[in-house]
Amino acid sequence: MNIIPKPHKYDKLGGEFTIGSQTKLFCEEIFAKQAQRFAEMVHESCGFSLTFAENIADAHIIFNKSDECAEEEYTLMIADGLATVAAADEKGCFYAVETLRQLFRLDEKQQNATYNNCYIEDRPKFAYRGLSVDICRHFFPLATLKQIVELMSRVKLNKLHLHLSDDQGFRLEVEKYPLLNSVGSVRSGSEVVENGVRFVDDKPVSGYLTKDEARQLVAFAAERMVEIIPEIDVPGHAVAMLAGYPQYCCEGSVSEVRKKWGISKDILCAGNDETYAFVKDILDEVCEVFPGNYVHLGGDEAPKDRWCNCKKCQEKVAELKLKDFEQLQTYMVEQFRKHLGEKGKTVICWNDGVHGDASEKIISQHWRAKIRQGGAKQANKGRKTIMSPFFKLYFDYPYALTPLKKTYKFNPLRGVRKSKRQNVLGVEGTMWTEYVSTTEKLFFNLLPRMLALSEVAWGTNTGEFAKRCNAYTQLYDKMGLTYFKKATVKVHKRIRIVQRFFRQNPNVELDEQNKNSEKQ
Repeated sequence: MNIIPKPHKYDKLGGEFTIGSQTKLFCEEIFAKQAQRFAEMVHESCGFSLTFAENIADAHIIFNKSDECAEEEYTLMIADGLATVAAADEKGCFYAVETLRQLFRLDEKQQNATYNNCYIEDRPKFAYRGLSVDICRHFFPLATLKQIVELMSRVKLNKLHLHLSDDQGFRLEVEKYPLLNSVGSVRSGSEVVENGVRFVDDKPVSGYLTKDEARQLVAFAAERMVEIIPEIDVPGHAVAMLAGYPQYCCEGSVSEVRKKWGISKDILCAGNDETYAFVKDILDEVCEVFPGNYVHLGGDEAPKDRWCNCKKCQEKVAELKLKDFEQLQTYMVEQFRKHLGEKGKTVICWNDGVHGDASEKIISQHWRAKIRQGGAKQANKGRKTIMSPFFKLYFDYPYALTPLKKTYKFNPLRGVRKSKRQNVLGVEGTMWTEYVSTTEKLFFNLLPRMLALSEVAWGTNTGEFAKRCNAYTQLYDKMGLTYFKKATVKVHKRIRIVQRFFRQNPNVELDEQNKNSEKQ
C-alpha cells in the first residue's frame, strides 16, 4: 500500500479488482465532476473510456453520498467485484479519487489497472494543511505556482499561503497604486554568497502576478480543493511598498527596493492616518482577487526604531494612551483586522506579531521556538494556532540541517493539553526564497519534503514512509521535476554541508546531486 498520506484505517482483503474496458461507473449527482475526473485518469492511464451506468445495479465503481461521513472524510470498499466510494461532500470524494489514483497507479501507462481488495476509512487530523511559498525574494510565475498546487492536491494539502509583499518585492497587481508594481516589483540586485564571499550582485529581479493571473490561480486551486491565502506583510517587511510610496514611512527616506536580506528598520508609519487608508485600499483589492476565508497580515520582525523617533508615532501612542510601541503595532493590525472582518475574512499573523493584547480573533502562526508566544502556549491559552516551527517545517534550509525525518516525525500537538487541541488548526510548511532563485532549486527543496508535510498534516505519519516515499518519487521523474534523491534514506546532520550552505554556496546539495548525476 503505497499511499501518501497514509489512510487513517486500511484493511487488506482477499482477492483483487481490475478496471477494464467493460467497467462501468455510477455516481450521485453531487459527485459527477469527481467521477468524471476519475474516468479521465483511467483513460489517460489505460487508453479506454469508462461508461456511466444508468442504474447502480449495473455499475462496478460507485460514488455514493453518505451523511455518516464528516467534512473531507471518505470510505472506500473494494470487494466482490465492486469499488464503492462514500463521502458527505465533494472534498471527501476528491480525496477518495486521489487515493484511487495512487492505488491503481493511474499515473502509469498500463493495459488494465488492478489492485487488491481492501477497506479504507480516511479523514484528516487537521483542517488546515498548508504550504507557504515566498514569491517576493525571488518571483515564480503562474505556471510554477500551478505545478505546486497540483502536487499539493495529490497529497491532500489544502492551503497555499502566498507571501506577496516584503522588503525585496511586491508581487500582486494593485490598480489604485501602480507604483507598487512599476517600482515595488523591481529589484536591481540581490545578496548572494559565492565561493565564501557575500555581496550584492547586479542581476535584476522583477515580476508580479496580474489580477487576471491571480484569479486563474484561485480557480485552478479551487478545482483541486486548495485555498489560496494572500499575505500582505504589515507593518514590517514593507520596503518594497515604501519604495513606491515613501510618504507612508516615518522618515520618508526609502528610495529603492531592498537588495539585502535580513530585517529592515524602515516600516510603515503607524502615526500617519493616511498609512491606514493606504493599506486598507491594498487589502480591498486583495480581497477582490482572493475570495477565500483567510488573509495573512504578517506582523513579524518589525523593529520599532523609526517609531521611537517619529513625532507622529509618539503622538499616536499618547493619544491612544498606550504603554509602548508594541501596543501601537497591536492597534495598527487591529484596524486592518476589523476592516477585513467586515468583508468576512479571518486574519492570520506570525506569532511574534501577536502580543498578549491582540484580538483573540487573530490566528497565530507559530514559527519561532523559544518565546513566550510559543504555539503550544498560545493554543493552551485559547488562541487558534497554526504550527510552522522553524526547525521542523522551514524548507528553505538544506536537508543536512532539516532532514526529511525531522519533518516527518514532527508532532504538532506536543505540549498542547487535550482539552485545547481543537485550537491547533493545523500545520504549514514554509518555503522562503532568499537563496532559492530557480525553479529547479525550488522543487529540489520542496520535494519530497511535501510528502512528509502531508503525513504530518493528515495526521497519519506512521509506517513505512521511506518505502511509500520512494514509490511516489516516480511521479516527479515523469513530471521532469528535480527532487532530493537521497532524502528518502536516513540523512545525518552533516556539519560540513551546513557550513558550506551558510558560508560558501546555498546550492551545495543541489550542485552535488547534479555533479553525481553527471558521473553516472
